[in-house]
Amino acid sequence: MNVNEIFERIHSYIFDELLAGVGIEQHTLTQNAAAVLVVTMLLGLLLGFLGWKIVRVWAAIAGFFLGFSAGVFVSALAGIGGNGILIAGLVAAIVFAVLGAVLYRAGVFLVILFSVFSLCIQIIDPQSWIVLILCLLIALAAAILSIRYVAVLTILATGIYGASVAGNALYGLLPLNGELIRVIIFLILAAGGIAVQLLLESKKQKTASLKKAEQIREERSAANDVERARAVIENLDRNKK
Repeated sequence: MNVNEIFERIHSYIFDELLAGVGIEQHTLTQNAAAVLVVTMLLGLLLGFLGWKIVRVWAAIAGFFLGFSAGVFVSALAGIGGNGILIAGLVAAIVFAVLGAVLYRAGVFLVILFSVFSLCIQIIDPQSWIVLILCLLIALAAAILSIRYVAVLTILATGIYGASVAGNALYGLLPLNGELIRVIIFLILAAGGIAVQLLLESKKQKTASLKKAEQIREERSAANDVERARAVIENLDRNKK
């Protein structure tokens, strides 16, 4: 089984099986499909503008999709068919989702891995194992770097990927065509999302710094009070003598 066949099976289970009930058809925008695009756009906006703020939530979501894809992928390689491949995907999805939500560092790792890997697939469109592995290596490199640069990489990855998700959904809702429009929408959303996240992080860091400074002032004030009290006691002792 080659990479294209495995991708087709993953696509089939994610889109054909799981989304069959909402009436989405290729090149056809039904009422249900429009509703799904609106929800997708909102999720993309939340990811792009609040990726770092609620990273544990996105970690659980990223873990679910990564786990499901990994379960389906491994099952397909093992030649499992029928409901077995779906069960394996769901079990792996639940395990990854829980790990992402509970373990902070693991969650950030999964968010970066999922975001960068998805972006690479969208941009490169792998048609062979070599290109697919290249996308995975790029995503892994970014996820490993996030151990050192947690906030910055998370903001960049979620801001760009959120803009991609929301932008594509918004473009699908608009009665307009043209790649230039799609690119403009993406650039506006990406710049806005990253800017908002950086602003929120800056305010968070400023608040934390002010609290730390206040704590230091209180500790120094308490220490000074102790020193003054000790000096008064020592003076009283000397006066008694």
